[in-house]
Amino acid sequence: MQGQRMDSEAVSRSRDDGWVRVLRSYPLSAEERPSMALLLRAARGEPVLRAMYPWISVQQLSFSLSDDWEDWGHAPLPALFAHPDAYGVVDSPASGSRVELETTDPAEAVAFFARLLEERQGGPSPEVGGWCAEVEETLHAAGWYPGRVVDTAGWRERLEAEGFRMHAPAEKFLREFGGLTVGHGGPGITRAREPFEFDPLLALGEDDRFGEWGEIIGRCLFPLGELDHGRSFLGLDEQGELYVVDSGLARFGRMPDAMVNLALGVMPVRMPDPAQP
Repeated sequence: MQGQRMDSEAVSRSRDDGWVRVLRSYPLSAEERPSMALLLRAARGEPVLRAMYPWISVQQLSFSLSDDWEDWGHAPLPALFAHPDAYGVVDSPASGSRVELETTDPAEAVAFFARLLEERQGGPSPEVGGWCAEVEETLHAAGWYPGRVVDTAGWRERLEAEGFRMHAPAEKFLREFGGLTVGHGGPGITRAREPFEFDPLLALGEDDRFGEWGEIIGRCLFPLGELDHGRSFLGLDEQGELYVVDSGLARFGRMPDAMVNLALGVMPVRMPDPAQP
């Protein structure tokens, strides 16, 4: 019993520390992004949300039941958004990112979000991996179709000669999506929709970068291609997690939901800087 009580206390401290961290990052006195500061304080006062771990990606405020950054964004939950003059509650990206509410009152947005969250947790979970029509249209336009299979042997031979190791999820991904190029741009959900190309050979010469980040997170990162005409690389780990790899590391989530976030313009979650305490 004592061990269970200690575990509960540790979880509570970790959750409270998370709230302290985000509140300090967005003080009410700051001129930059005051709407997020107001939203955070309204959310902190809501018991349903205070019992969860908060995380922020640009104007998006989301929550997790875990304090592990690798778990952030995996649950098919809605999200809160803080715009300069309004607040929104948006459905899970996997179900089409439908806007459920728009208001100028952060307390109203938080209360609506809490009710929606309780309904989701009390009812059946949305099907994970179900793509909305917009994602399928984007992939179809690039040449994808259900049952598509391409030969990955050439990619494997060339990249493994350079020090990479193609694991099973990377091979599965490239067999279905390898060679596709999505050239669209324009506004997305929480970021601009950037073009991407699934050609792993574009990462030749980047084995040190992928290897170093893989060591930091304890995963094997295999390249999939490029994002935004080579401004960043895309990589996949052995658990099916899709990453943006550049001077930092951010993740789009696990496949197949990661494809939704990539195609529809959802901001990837930046991995905490390992140099920071």
